[in-house]
Amino acid sequence: MATNTGLEEIIKNYGELTQFIFHKNDVLFKENDQPAGLYCIESGSVKIFKEEPVEQERILHLATAGEILGLHSIVNNHPYTNSATAISETRASFISAGDFMKLINSNNTYKLLVMKSLCSRIDSMEDHIVRISEKMSDERFADTLLVLVEKYGISKSKEINIHLSIDELASYTCTSKSYMKKIITEFTHRGLITFSSGNIKILNLPLLRNTAMMNAKTTIN
Repeated sequence: MATNTGLEEIIKNYGELTQFIFHKNDVLFKENDQPAGLYCIESGSVKIFKEEPVEQERILHLATAGEILGLHSIVNNHPYTNSATAISETRASFISAGDFMKLINSNNTYKLLVMKSLCSRIDSMEDHIVRISEKMSDERFADTLLVLVEKYGISKSKEINIHLSIDELASYTCTSKSYMKKIITEFTHRGLITFSSGNIKILNLPLLRNTAMMNAKTTIN
């Protein structure tokens, strides 16, 4: 879940906002573009990623309701350092860069909230980096699934409330597509999950948690 710093509510109470509805694969902004403003996500999911050679991407973060996108570039007055694309129907409020700077300069408390929001994003990305660097591929995938369950929840049919392709799962866990297919097959045979057309059903949550912690338990022993 997004950390609530209070900044989103202050922006949403500002009068000059534009409402957007983005459909799957719609682009919010692209890396190296000049920032026109920032987006407050009200519902849906957005992937934040870096472009890589051979038309590949490295997913850095999955944003959901309550998160603010584009803040770093607006505050530092430089081009976007990554790209943002909707991975499901997403509703967002947009405030222009000029209006946002005018808003935060009107109150020192707002400036503190900006700092808290930036620190929260850094903490989230650092946590993701630590998780993927200290675990084996199968453990990273199990851990990623647990993060998705916590962030998006699961339906009554035990499906995680977000659809991700094999390419996206591989990118987010820093694993090759071919190896991700192998891990998904292994998890399916072990009765942990089923995967079909981006739908991930969790069959055994306790065993999934044990798989995510396997390396830590080995280290302790």
